[in-house]
Amino acid sequence: MAARGVRIAEAGASAAKQVPAAMRRRPRQSRAQASSQALQDAFVRVLIERGYARTTIREVVAVAGVGVGTFYEYFGNMHALAALCIHQRVKTLESCGHAVIAQNAGAPRDVRVNALLDQQVGDVLIDAPAWAALFQLERQISSPQAFRQQYLRHVGLWHEALRCPGLAQPPLLAARMVHAMVYGWVSQCLLTLGPGVDAASLRQELGRAVLAYVAQLGLGQGDAGVSHDSGQA
Repeated sequence: MAARGVRIAEAGASAAKQVPAAMRRRPRQSRAQASSQALQDAFVRVLIERGYARTTIREVVAVAGVGVGTFYEYFGNMHALAALCIHQRVKTLESCGHAVIAQNAGAPRDVRVNALLDQQVGDVLIDAPAWAALFQLERQISSPQAFRQQYLRHVGLWHEALRCPGLAQPPLLAARMVHAMVYGWVSQCLLTLGPGVDAASLRQELGRAVLAYVAQLGLGQGDAGVSHDSGQA
């Protein structure tokens, strides 16, 4: 998931340095960071209640408890704030995913896959109203290039989860498929069924599909020559 104006870091670059192009300046002091975070939290609250088209800067700053001037210290427009909210949520989701993989290093592949599924699905559904609104917003303001960059980062996350020590590298095509299954299933369920979706059933069915697919890959049995990817979404 990615938004227009969000500069996503390439592999190996510092994601912390990537900020929306329309963001006026990055808050550095603790008070400034608190104001920026308050605006982000307020934006999500208003977005859930009113939708993006009816969300105004004055309403956001009122909910955040800051002045309009504070908004314009950091953001050139509402689009920049929306882009940052999406970027931060997705970056956190990805960072937590890498932590889960590290925590399960050396575990059997299915254990790692299940652990990552629990994290990726659980972290979204625990805040389902916000994610449902942001998934909808993403479709309004995302650019193909920005989406592709973030897509590749999450494909890399699943590629790491599918690795088996001592065996051939899993094909990136498989990682792309697993990411498409997870992102597609979760986002479409929230968009079509709403934030009240049955989380347990959603996770159970997704687990069945992903693990059944992974079981058919035969990793380590002739996959070494296909561990490359064109990077096209």
